[in-house]
Amino acid sequence: MAQFVCEICGATFEQKSRYDRHMLTSHPKRAVSAADLEKALQGIDFPKRHDELIDAVRGEEREVRDIVERLPERQYRDAAEVARAFGELRTHEKAPANQPSKTGGERSKRQ
Repeated sequence: MAQFVCEICGATFEQKSRYDRHMLTSHPKRAVSAADLEKALQGIDFPKRHDELIDAVRGEEREVRDIVERLPERQYRDAAEVARAFGELRTHEKAPANQPSKTGGERSKRQ
């Protein structure tokens, strides 16, 4: 009799190592997307410091909280800046400084 049963597809396994391999290859975890992050930030009032963002997403999935914790320590003016920082984490490249939210925000301060 099988000791390990996949709760997703019902496949059975005698050995835990085969069950673990099945879970990794047949049902891999979905990576956190920008949409997941945007959903977690919905309803949050900006600006927020990094530590305040972490507190704001406490009730979210562990993977989303891990991403927010890995963001650079700085003040975020809006969700677009958080998304830009998330993109930098994923690509390991610095985003250009002339992003629309940044230039638009500076223009609105002058008016």
